[in-house]
Amino acid sequence: MAANNRDDFNPKTKDTLAKRVGYLCSSPTCRKHTIGPNSDPEKSTSIGIAAHITAASQNGPRFDSKLTEIERKHINNGIWLCSSCSDLIDKDEVEFSVELLVKWKEQAEMEMLAKIKGALFLSPKPNVDIDLIWTSGERWNRGYSNKNEHEYLEEENAYVLKTYPPIIHWNVSWNLRLSIFNNSSQSIFNLSIETIGERQFDYLSTIPNVNNLPALKNIDLEAKCTEFIESNYVEADKLMAERIPSVIDGLIIQVTYFNEHRQKFIEKFIINQMAIEKF
Repeated sequence: MAANNRDDFNPKTKDTLAKRVGYLCSSPTCRKHTIGPNSDPEKSTSIGIAAHITAASQNGPRFDSKLTEIERKHINNGIWLCSSCSDLIDKDEVEFSVELLVKWKEQAEMEMLAKIKGALFLSPKPNVDIDLIWTSGERWNRGYSNKNEHEYLEEENAYVLKTYPPIIHWNVSWNLRLSIFNNSSQSIFNLSIETIGERQFDYLSTIPNVNNLPALKNIDLEAKCTEFIESNYVEADKLMAERIPSVIDGLIIQVTYFNEHRQKFIEKFIINQMAIEKF
């Protein structure tokens, strides 16, 4: 270990880390400029940090005891970040793993290389998933069916049902939550939802036309569907117990969104009673 118990980068390594990403923060959700003018015309202001991917000292975040002092100081163990992101990654080493930081570094350097070549940088495709979650269900009695056997009692001037349990017109409904997850390290923009196919939700809440779904976050929509049956309460309860109702089995959900480079992506999911599948 060094005399101060930290295996710090030397000035040349710090300078190279900054230049390899054009002095931009390597976090894909930040990409902030880390150097700019100072009120003193002969100075510049820097908020950039040459952060360690695995800690420079023992007990630090993501410390790797297998690395040598030289390896901890090597440029391969460094990533250029703004001061805010540098502080953030050291406060949650579980979320900001070694693998994630290495990926950030590679993506930032690939982007900068593409830019200096005059090419349009195509960032990795975001990973979007959906889930349909049952929240509640209910049934309403809409009246007795004519299919019930009955007997007319003349002395009472009334009909008596002979079918048990009686056949009833039921309105069975499901209240659902449709969650869209951004399972990637970059934000997505202007997300939109379209349902395709003969089977549809009776109601699906809308998303604003202009929106932003940050990395590793989700947005929830309210969905409802209804089925009408003519049967007894046993069959109505059995139907209501379905967490993913058969009335929307085969419904296709199309999710359209853009990344920060205005690349357009389209994902399609099909709902069935066993799972939601991407295709």
